[in-house]
Amino acid sequence: MGELRLHAISVYDIRDMFGADPGLAAQLRQIASDAFVVPATEQQRKPSMIQRIGPMFRRDPLAVVVPHDHPIPSDWEALIQGRYVEPSRLVASWRVVDAWVDARDYGTTTLALDPGQAEAFDFALTKAGLASQFSLRGLMALDASLPLRPAHGMHVGYSKNPHALATAEALRSIVDQVDEDWRGGAEHLLAFLDAFAEWTRQAQQADRMLPDLYVTWWETNRAEMTTQQPQAEAGYQTGSQPRHGQGEWDPTAPIVTGRQTRSHHPRDLDPTAPIVTGRQPRQPGR
Repeated sequence: MGELRLHAISVYDIRDMFGADPGLAAQLRQIASDAFVVPATEQQRKPSMIQRIGPMFRRDPLAVVVPHDHPIPSDWEALIQGRYVEPSRLVASWRVVDAWVDARDYGTTTLALDPGQAEAFDFALTKAGLASQFSLRGLMALDASLPLRPAHGMHVGYSKNPHALATAEALRSIVDQVDEDWRGGAEHLLAFLDAFAEWTRQAQQADRMLPDLYVTWWETNRAEMTTQQPQAEAGYQTGSQPRHGQGEWDPTAPIVTGRQTRSHHPRDLDPTAPIVTGRQPRQPGR
């Protein structure tokens, strides 16, 4: 099941989070620290005498294990400082941005919609008489222009404050005509959009930027998603055996122990190619 999240917040307030000034940065760090608790290594049990001697296992049993897509301090620091985010940290970084937006917006709501359901929902609204510019996809038609690119299966967009108010008025006039299967979703969306008038008044009284309608849409449930890790360049560690075919060991291949081959000069060593146990490969024709 997908997740469509709608927030009442100025898009400029969101953009300011990336490369934030010191005052805002302190607030964002506090929000992220409260939302995503990462165990500290010093809170773990003390190592035994044997464990102090050296690692006995492939993985340190005292190491803090955090799920891959769980945000950690380096994630929100990269966002606050406006640094590049590695593809493997996109899902975790968007969770941080979600937490920041949730803490600083006027209101938010969620619709559980995958792409097929979103299309059916828009069709039901159009069938009831809603103009196409006020469709569900129309609410996220503008590019938010954020430095953080969307993760795989994610869409980010927004609509300006006047469009959100106009959509509420248009939806209110046809909500009773929406097919019964989708009327509950239409009423839920209308209840959120109807609140924009009050949030707009609050922003004007506080001399703040008017809230826009900021939307993030995950086509699948993020709880079921795992970030695809980039494929590392093939290589071997000392003492490893090169693989043959699909996941099988080749018993005839030599064990790789280092990196070194000959260059174009017979007596010179090329430090870029592998040394193989038991023999030294030469350049073609040597």
